[in-house]
Parts: sequence; C-alpha cells; structure tokens
Amino acid sequence: MLACRRYSMKGIANFRDLGGYVCQGGITRWGVFFRSTSLHKAEPEDIWKLEQMGICSILDLRYPDEQRQMPDREVKGAVWHGVSLMGAIPVEEIHVNDTVADTRTLIRMYRQMIHHSRDRIAEAVRLMTEAEGPALFHCAAGKDRTGILAMLLLGAVGVSEEDIISDYQVSANYIKDYTTDCSGSHESNMRKLMREIKDNWGTVTRFLNVCGLTEKELGDLQKKFVWSDR
Repeated sequence: MLACRRYSMKGIANFRDLGGYVCQGGITRWGVFFRSTSLHKAEPEDIWKLEQMGICSILDLRYPDEQRQMPDREVKGAVWHGVSLMGAIPVEEIHVNDTVADTRTLIRMYRQMIHHSRDRIAEAVRLMTEAEGPALFHCAAGKDRTGILAMLLLGAVGVSEEDIISDYQVSANYIKDYTTDCSGSHESNMRKLMREIKDNWGTVTRFLNVCGLTEKELGDLQKKFVWSDR
C-alpha cells in the first residue's frame, strides 16, 4: 500500500494515516493507525477501500447512544470495538457536538477526559496496540475524542508537540462539509491539553502509566508504530 497522509472518501471525512512523523528512534509507520469521522455515512466505495487497505480493527470512541443511533457500516474482516472516551461524563455537562459554539468548552471537555476517563484511554490504546493489522479509530467528527487518542499515540512514541498540534488542527478544514460541528480545532486547545499533561504527569508516557498501561505495553506500541533502520 502506498504511503498517503489523507485518503479521499465519499461518505467518510478526515480519513488520515498517522504514519510519517519523526519520533523517538525513527519515524511512525505508514499503514498502522488511521483516524476518521464515523462510518455511518460510508458509501460502498468507501467500505471497499477500507477492506482493500486491510483494516482489521475499528475503534468507535463515541457515546453508546451515538453508536446505536448512527451505527458504523460493516467492514468485512474488521473487528468492531466500542469504547466511549468520555466515559460516564454526561453529554449535558460538556456540551459536545452541535452545542459547542466556541473553543472554550473544548479544552474543558478535553481536560475532563484525561482526568476522568483514564480507564477508557488505557483500553483504547491497548486495542490499538493489540490490533493484528491496520487499525482505524474514530468518533463523530473525528477531531476531539479522535484527536486526543491521536495525540496520545503520537506522544507515546515521541512525536514533537508541534507535529501533534498540526495533526490536530487540520481536522477543521477536512470536516467542514461533513458536519454541523462549528467548534473548529484551534491549535490552542491541543497546546493547553498537552501543557496540562506536562504539568501533572511530565510526559505522555507517564500519563499513560497512570492510566494503567505498563512499560511492556508501551514498548509493544513503540515496536508496532515506529520504523527504525537501526
């Protein structure tokens, strides 16, 4: 499969590969982790592409109600997992999706996730690491819950803060014709979140340790996700 940052889909937006970033010990591998919007609008051509790419694991980070009301289209050969990254935090307490009108509520939502959904974060990272082939993760718009998991995966292998922020903020451009979410993906949201992690835990890897991931599990993630010519 050719390396490609963003793939064109008809009913899926913001479909991107996390490969190609310089990190500790090498670069992130192409074709390992993918991120996107939800798959409930996926067209047959999109599903065919996912099957040709060999996607074997799909992680849906949305609330259970979102998953039931707008279920992902089936991708043959892929195991579907549902892990609500918001955990038990009620929707009305965070004003997600269409009710988010500015960036102030986004950082509040992000902080709630890292402080109150650590068990879900650990489960999500484990599922990505343990996938037997290419793995896709998504939420609804593919920028907030998805953006946080992308930040953690990239941060865990030593991708720079600036590259992580750049990966995050481009989402707003890619989803503008797909969703009514008007909150954007301003770089200040991710910068503040990463500062929160640094101030409280020092590094992303230390934060993931606190979430419950072992050094072996983080080592397995490194081996899976990082290419090195050493």
